[in-house]
Amino acid sequence: MDNALINRTIEFLLLPPGNLLLLLGLIVLLRKRKVLICTLLALGFLQIILFSLPITANKLMAGLEQQYPPQANLWNQTPLPEAIVVPGAGRNRGAIEYDGESTSISGIERLRYAALLHRKTGLPILLTGGQPLPNVRSEAELMRDVLVDEFNVPVRWLEKESHTTWQNAALSNKILQAESIKSAWLVTQAWHMPRSMMVFQHENITYQAASVSFGSIIPWSDLYMNWIPQPTALTRSMIAMHEWVGLLWYKLRQ
Repeated sequence: MDNALINRTIEFLLLPPGNLLLLLGLIVLLRKRKVLICTLLALGFLQIILFSLPITANKLMAGLEQQYPPQANLWNQTPLPEAIVVPGAGRNRGAIEYDGESTSISGIERLRYAALLHRKTGLPILLTGGQPLPNVRSEAELMRDVLVDEFNVPVRWLEKESHTTWQNAALSNKILQAESIKSAWLVTQAWHMPRSMMVFQHENITYQAASVSFGSIIPWSDLYMNWIPQPTALTRSMIAMHEWVGLLWYKLRQ
């Protein structure tokens, strides 16, 4: 079992809804202590309700996204960086309409913006993302297919060995250093950017944020809906919590 899978398993058990399994285990062990069992059940129920509220999801997301706010016409900045780097965002393994596999929806968002930046500036693109399992194509190769075949945008470099954001950064930096690249745009979701910028920054390479998908700045038309539990809010809360835990973990590793 590789480190990435171990980390994901630990994260699943620590954060909701996976941590409900731990609560269930405690309830079984403490089945004779009724007051404590009721307390654990209440805590499990309340955490799901809390993370399912849109207002909770928005607050968690805003704390991440507003660190690198939206920028219009990024290609007009001077001086321009020397490259565009796009980390992988997972894959869709059930994409039968695309011969079995394709990049994820989040990956498409990143690639679309990278294609726009390339068309506006002509900067070369590096795609980074490895293989989660043997005998499958890397995320970098799947992303290249989208850029080349669908956006008609060339790809200069592929990094096909990484499994985590940390590895994305380390291996991409090696490629760019070998090409004497000193600066690059980093393209990823706004909620993913703080953790990405933390690990990508290198003493010899300056990265600039090129964020996409600012979900926390979209106002709700009916404000009372902020207080109604929703499954989409739970998903966004869990994405944000994954990033906050990742930021803490990376800070501890540094």
